[in-house]
Amino acid sequence: MIKTKQRVLGLILCLAILFGQVSVMAATETEYVTREKAVASILEVVGLGALSDTSGDLSIFTDASEISSEYEDMLSIAVSNGIIFGSGNALLPKKYVTRLEFALFISRSIREFPGNYMKLEFSDVPEAFTGDISRLASSGVMVGYGNGLFGAEDYLTHTQLEAVLMRIKSLAYTRPQDDFFYSINHEWLRNTRLPQGYPGMTSFDEVNISNNNKLKNIVNEVVVNSDSWEAGSKEQKIADFYKTIVDIENRNKQGIEPILPYLTRLYEADTAQKLLSVLVEFEDEIGLNPLFTFSPSIDFVDSSRYKLYGSGLSTVLPTAYLIMENPQIITLYQGLIGQIQLLAGISEDIALKNAQDIYTLELLLAQNSMSNEEASKIENVYNVFTLDEIEKMFPSVDIKSYIIELGYEDVEEIIITDPDLMIKTGEIFSDENLDILKTYAIYRMVISTASYLSKDMEYAINAFNSTFLGIDTQLSEEDIAFNLVNSVMSSYLGRIYVEEYFSAAAKNDVEDIVNEIISKYQERLENLEWMSESTKKAAISKLNKISLKIGYPDTWDDPLRNIEIKSYEDGGSLLGNILEITAAQTKYSKTLLSEEVDKSGWIVPPHMVNAFYNATSNEIIFPAGILQAPFYDVNASREQNLGGIGTIIAHEITHAFDNNGAQFDENGNLSIWWTEEDYTAFMQKCNDVIKLFDGLEIAPDCIVNGSLTVSENVADIGAMACILDIAKDMPNADYEKLFESYANIWRMTATNKYYQMLTLQDTHAPNKLRVNQVLKNFEEFYETYNVQPDDDMYLAPEDRVIIW
Repeated sequence: MIKTKQRVLGLILCLAILFGQVSVMAATETEYVTREKAVASILEVVGLGALSDTSGDLSIFTDASEISSEYEDMLSIAVSNGIIFGSGNALLPKKYVTRLEFALFISRSIREFPGNYMKLEFSDVPEAFTGDISRLASSGVMVGYGNGLFGAEDYLTHTQLEAVLMRIKSLAYTRPQDDFFYSINHEWLRNTRLPQGYPGMTSFDEVNISNNNKLKNIVNEVVVNSDSWEAGSKEQKIADFYKTIVDIENRNKQGIEPILPYLTRLYEADTAQKLLSVLVEFEDEIGLNPLFTFSPSIDFVDSSRYKLYGSGLSTVLPTAYLIMENPQIITLYQGLIGQIQLLAGISEDIALKNAQDIYTLELLLAQNSMSNEEASKIENVYNVFTLDEIEKMFPSVDIKSYIIELGYEDVEEIIITDPDLMIKTGEIFSDENLDILKTYAIYRMVISTASYLSKDMEYAINAFNSTFLGIDTQLSEEDIAFNLVNSVMSSYLGRIYVEEYFSAAAKNDVEDIVNEIISKYQERLENLEWMSESTKKAAISKLNKISLKIGYPDTWDDPLRNIEIKSYEDGGSLLGNILEITAAQTKYSKTLLSEEVDKSGWIVPPHMVNAFYNATSNEIIFPAGILQAPFYDVNASREQNLGGIGTIIAHEITHAFDNNGAQFDENGNLSIWWTEEDYTAFMQKCNDVIKLFDGLEIAPDCIVNGSLTVSENVADIGAMACILDIAKDMPNADYEKLFESYANIWRMTATNKYYQMLTLQDTHAPNKLRVNQVLKNFEEFYETYNVQPDDDMYLAPEDRVIIW
């Protein structure tokens, strides 16, 4: 899947590796950097092009004789350009440089920094230098320790020096041989400012914003003419739903009242078994279950049927953050828990205690949950348990009755996606833990509905997200309203988008590109040296059975057809409309166990800016939303479209053969179609891809997990290999246009906290690495840009990885 990232504003531009939050107090003296080395190192990386080449007179300093000869020329230029100053009559070349001094040297050497400037306050930085330090921190060159301190008077270590120099190198260099991502996207990165409420910006986000602006105009027109629409029409539902979102007066007037009856029922449950019964009632009435449930999903082994799945109690704060036990995040999250409860009418002392108890419970759940890396592997999440086995996990309650009451009377087996978590859930679910279970259920009920209640509830959630993602603004009211309409009524907006903005010609052209890529992919499979003929035959059969969904569905479904949407004027409410929808969706989902899977349906709306491979259907999906510039343009050169939409198409095809997709056969069933020898060889190549990405740092405390991202990295490398093969068949192919187009579609800037979230949870590598680490594997790139062994974009031939 090509993942787009969007939500709320940001400040730090991701360009290269930074040093993390390391305390220099633990360093030995030999690890500290001198002033002369610090200045010379900066100028060696930055270059002298923007500086005056006039040499300063070092003899004016009483300690000039102490300057190392290797640094004399650089220090002379630094003095004449006002980069370094003496103290009295001494330059102090051998004195250890502090972090503040070093930061000022950088600020004076580089006149312009990319990124979204924001004034940042560090308690140990004098006000006179706040502007300089803010420039560095906003662009991600140097950051503080995460506790409000910059470490201004701490000495700089050599480890920190090298890491920061690598960062400066990306800022200063524009040579494609050193940093292709930055070289091609240099101007965009320097000039792009994050919109209000966004933690990051990519090409995907830019197109998505453009699509949304088009749809906003349509929604606004529908709302303005709300009296004209027939009851039950998609226009009437859009108009009345939108009006309930923006009717702040009525939302605030109702406050918490719409969910109070549900909270009361949770509170009054006097046993753990009774609490389970209340959860069943909630699912039947409003389609929400604030604790844990079981629900149908496609069976991996027989993808024509549905199976019942469950995992146990989940957390609100992502488990990766809970495991970190970062004091700042703990304080921030407990503050949110407390604020939500205060807004729900709970007294301050109880809210404070509940916040601590809820955090403790979530930490326990996180400690017994799969890591994101583990959960990214198909073999770890498909675990078949009998009902009797699940009963043994819940010694204190009748879990079998709970499952039957949920509507699953005839189920004999259930897929447990996280067995350890389910076991821990069973241990927790007892009368002894009833108080915390009810407290947690009430909290989750409130937080899951908060955005549909009064604005102070919504603001609390949005304020937390803003701080959590490192931004200082929230989405505009218009964007909040539109995003909610888009989320709930995407089927309607997608149809409108296609009718207004998508052409059949574009759909046909992209279909031709897809077929060409599949043909080339088959050729590459046939020529693989490491795979046996029997496995090749199965792989080619799977390739040729991939179904294509391009642009939009052939028939339009209306999932809201039996749902009545009402404005406040007609007795409805925002929460009431949401619960009407969730109740209908839950009721429908419970019928699926007796149904065959309809693989002709679309799992995403056509205006989405994304692309997908669906393993259980062996299908690739390219919504209309992504079939536009910079990804695809009818007026672009063939090479540009190959580098754009071509690599995205090939990426999705490769997912059929990544470490997860390779476990599904041509019919979308979890099945072994490899010889044992071939699969062993394949997994070794996947391990090589893991090593290629693992441990790379993209921003402070943002280190790539090669195992978590391996499936996407395999798809990226496989995609580029296929596309370059197509380019080889072209007379005089312009590889520069192809590679530059590829770099353009992955341009990205984001806040450091957003990058941290992505490296902890996202199965995609950061976009910069999706460009640089991928291209390093291909000889065509080396030949096009004359990349040499001493260039940063060079990777030794024995370390290059190509699988497909």
